[in-house]
Amino acid sequence: MRWVNPDNRRYYQADLVKDLFGDWTLVKVWGSLDSHRGNQKICLVSGKEKGLAEIQKLMKERECRGYRMIQKTAET
Repeated sequence: MRWVNPDNRRYYQADLVKDLFGDWTLVKVWGSLDSHRGNQKICLVSGKEKGLAEIQKLMKERECRGYRMIQKTAET
């Protein structure tokens, strides 16, 4: 999923993917819409359901901070 905050020109993205070992990982990426600067964090989750629950929590946090969802990935 991808969220954008138009007020401060920031983005946040979260994707639930399987790694090469078959483990579920939550890939979080964030940064500025005006530059190529940003960061990412990859977190191992115990399963697909746990990862989806984490994304739901992130969605609520982002919306409380003024972000709007602009893209929903096929996995979520």
